[in-house]
Amino acid sequence: MKHLFYLPTCVFLLFCQTFRVIGQSNQLPLPVSTTVPHYILSVAYNSTTVLVFPSAVKPVDRGDRDLLAQKQPGADNVLKLKAARKDFAPTNLHVFTSDGKMYAFDIFYTDSLASTHDLTDLFSASKATPSPKVFFTNEPLNADQINTFVSRMRALPSHHHGPSDHRAQMKIRLERVGLAGPVMFLDFRFNNRSDIDYNLDFIRLYIRDRKRMKRTSVQQTEILPLFNDPAVSVAGDSAITKILALPAFTLAEGKEFIVEVNEKDGGRSLRLCVHNKTLLNAIKL
Repeated sequence: MKHLFYLPTCVFLLFCQTFRVIGQSNQLPLPVSTTVPHYILSVAYNSTTVLVFPSAVKPVDRGDRDLLAQKQPGADNVLKLKAARKDFAPTNLHVFTSDGKMYAFDIFYTDSLASTHDLTDLFSASKATPSPKVFFTNEPLNADQINTFVSRMRALPSHHHGPSDHRAQMKIRLERVGLAGPVMFLDFRFNNRSDIDYNLDFIRLYIRDRKRMKRTSVQQTEILPLFNDPAVSVAGDSAITKILALPAFTLAEGKEFIVEVNEKDGGRSLRLCVHNKTLLNAIKL
């Protein structure tokens, strides 16, 4: 009688297992010909890896926030990579360029000196299979238009009430926000009250959850600037302004916009939290 009681349960479990096997057998693997080649790349904490592409770099998709990626100011086809912390777990990186190519990398941490890679002839006929074509639409502004609006931004009066942060006699403040159609311009002021020069290494921009429940991960969306002012150093006892251009956006409920600035070979890292009200009050250029 006891065996009869367990019989329906056994039959049900056997049915579920059979259904799962049948379902898996109907799944077809993607053909090998569709696989995009991944290139292995090592990134360090104390030095910068530089990648030179044949065309301007478009959006960058990073697999982990422990990897910093930034375009070189004044050189749209140069991407700089650096580890945000030591010994991070292997991750990946996808880079899109204006000529429609996509580059895929598997990223590993290294304590050795970083390297520089020239990828301008990577996809020549004698070297490798071309990457898939990626089509970009609705480019917001061209370079000449962005330069015009940057000049207008510099002529605007400062508000002096934007978010700020300071550390070890170094201060950053968001002076003003401008808007030109689909592009938003952020003007930052760096004030160095020490006698030691402050050299900017990376500026990281991202949107993240304002709060998170315990045992859940923080969702972050990286923002890659359309324009990055070439100013990279603040001399001792002086101040500079630096303008970044981003695709215009607002913040959803529960989100916040973070600006992180890292000092090259130093510890004076700065961070701003920009609220939605500040973005909505952008000045029309």
